Amino acid sequence: MGTEFFDELGETITRTAKELGERAEMLYESQRIRNKLAGEERIIDKVMADLGNLIYKRYSDGETVDEELCVLCEEIDQHMQKIAEYKEAMAGMRGQKICPSCQKAVDKDVSFCPYCGAACPTPEPEEASEDEAKSEDDGEDACCGSADAPQGADTEQEPSENESMEQDISEPVEEKETDSQEAGDQK
Repeated sequence: MGTEFFDELGETITRTAKELGERAEMLYESQRIRNKLAGEERIIDKVMADLGNLIYKRYSDGETVDEELCVLCEEIDQHMQKIAEYKEAMAGMRGQKICPSCQKAVDKDVSFCPYCGAACPTPEPEEASEDEAKSEDDGEDACCGSADAPQGADTEQEPSENESMEQDISEPVEEKETDSQEAGDQK
């Protein structure tokens, strides 16, 4: 009786270990195939990126590309322009400027890039002319009805911050004067 129990227990353990081994082997093989699949997908993504880079380079070099590709290349140009603007803004916040050759941030005071040796001209501060250009652009947007300007918006500009503060300060004074006049009228 005791030996039968141990014999059955031994057979059950052997069967279970064999089943677990088969499952582990199947999982291992399945994972190997998944890894190979992921590797092939990464290769395809890289080749597609290289193909896209090749097409974009041809577009940048002035070669003729299909209209669909041209639209995508123009979208890339727009995003690259935004990236350049963001880099300029970040560099400006740190007291730096962007090298026109290697696109690395360098100190504002340097004349030549310490990374590539290219000349790095220091832009002249154009605060007044930028403000005028912005106001001219705002006027053009309102007239042309571009996506930036709200549709149906009047061309009247909102008062500047100083003008609105002056109005806020003067309004209570006017109210007090009218209150005193009403009080005088009631007497």
